[in-house]
Amino acid sequence: MTVERAHAGHARAQHGDMPFMSMVEVTEDLPRSRDGLPMEWVEVPFGPMFPGLPGGLLLTLTLDGDAVAKTRVRSVVGGGGVLPTAGLSATGFIAHLEAMDPLAPVAYRLLACRALEAAAGQVPDGEIRRRRIAVLERERIASHLGWLAMLGLQTGFAWLERHATRMQLECLRADLPRILQLRSTIQALTARLVRTPLLRSRLHGSGIVRPSSDLRGPVARAAGMRCDARIDDETYAALAFEMTERQGGDGFDRLHIRLDEMQQSLALIQSVGGFAEPASTAVGSASGAGHASLETPRGEAQLRLVLESGRVVQAQLDTATTYHMKLLPDLLDQQELGDALTTVCSLDLSPWEVTA
Repeated sequence: MTVERAHAGHARAQHGDMPFMSMVEVTEDLPRSRDGLPMEWVEVPFGPMFPGLPGGLLLTLTLDGDAVAKTRVRSVVGGGGVLPTAGLSATGFIAHLEAMDPLAPVAYRLLACRALEAAAGQVPDGEIRRRRIAVLERERIASHLGWLAMLGLQTGFAWLERHATRMQLECLRADLPRILQLRSTIQALTARLVRTPLLRSRLHGSGIVRPSSDLRGPVARAAGMRCDARIDDETYAALAFEMTERQGGDGFDRLHIRLDEMQQSLALIQSVGGFAEPASTAVGSASGAGHASLETPRGEAQLRLVLESGRVVQAQLDTATTYHMKLLPDLLDQQELGDALTTVCSLDLSPWEVTA
């Protein structure tokens, strides 16, 4: 017998001694897909700096093949207390809230001013209130353009990312004449987007959100809900503000809402005719409790605070993203990965404003 034959025979003998394991036994500990087949699930993190998703958002998806089986999401930049334990002066509190969310600093600065004024029993002049609204609406336009740039990155429309980014930077620096000149550019962009079949196919039917008491802002209005803090605002009413809404609740409806709101914001700015940045509120040694609500670019934010001898000693903030992040586990369940990431983008989350 040759050495090779002896070795082969020895190998066959060893193999014959091994216990046979069926595929059932091999896969019995694997999770089951919806079709009942055992699959090796893979957990994949996206963020907190993943292109096309909000910075500071950590999205962890458990994938069953190309479908989302489980979702975990959290903010790595929000969730902190709104107020330092030692409290803050009125000026310090305004600066603190303004810095909380770099995606909407004007909105949160104005929210702080309104709550402090309510606590101190102050009522700003009507023209000041109007011009503050113009600044807020300019930020809404810039925020929606920033979201369009992120959507372009997420969906592979490089032209949209470049164009929206350039327009956003112009809007942030624009005085009244310049921002009104942007109207034709925004109208042209809107017309191009709604005529882009591939974009429609990516967003239509994607991430359908049903009406719920937790929804706010464009997400709620795209689902047919009459939900906008501006409706009950006397200053907005005097400017003939009318809320825009859609009915389908999908990503394409959310796109339409934001496109319509940019046009609406331009009309409001033109009606006001000027800007006034929210100034620091002089409350002196006033004491009292104050409440304010405001429609940020992502939805209504509410602030309650307690003022003691001119210092804010208690504050409670309620924001849209805090609620909308909780939609993701059910919303992404069984979506294909690409559609899931586009759905997350379409909600326009701000991880900085998460307070819980």
